[in-house]
Amino acid sequence: MSKIFFLIGGARSGKSEYSEQLATSISGRVAYLATARIIDDEMKKRIDYHRKRRPESWKTFELEKDIIEIGEVRDIFSKIISENFEVVVIDCITNLLFRLIYRYNLDNIEIIDNTLEKEIERASGSFFEKFLEILKGCNLKIIIVSNEVGLGVVPPYPFGRIFRDLMGIVNKRIAAASDEVYFFMAGLMQRMK
Repeated sequence: MSKIFFLIGGARSGKSEYSEQLATSISGRVAYLATARIIDDEMKKRIDYHRKRRPESWKTFELEKDIIEIGEVRDIFSKIISENFEVVVIDCITNLLFRLIYRYNLDNIEIIDNTLEKEIERASGSFFEKFLEILKGCNLKIIIVSNEVGLGVVPPYPFGRIFRDLMGIVNKRIAAASDEVYFFMAGLMQRMK
């Protein structure tokens, strides 16, 4: 049975640094599942910063397809297991959810209808249900990083509101499935579970 650590908090709150420290303290056999995709120079800079910070002994796995499918995640975890890794850092769920729902072109919609919103919620819910099943069944130490995006103002556009709501739903599911949950704010950490 896997042991899942969930690290959640705001941007630049210390989650990723702590995930790396925790992984190193558990084992030298660390796999890193990178969920972001380079879409502009700013994202490239962020990804390069994270890459340089990781130990060279870690192996990075990336979700390479434009449209993410659970089969790709399953294949990556099969490789991680077959290569005898003991710890997996997943950084981060926020980027993963964004990539899942980006295909719906919500940034071009001024008013979203309930049918589309329910379809997005169903599809993302199904994905993360299967995602958590994979994680629980792989007998590894898993460190999951995610952003808490629901503490700010209500976004003024549909994509932002739907994303914020879905992120809250996904984070609740991950927290419920996790053995330990830590909240980060201003570089400080509080154990929640």
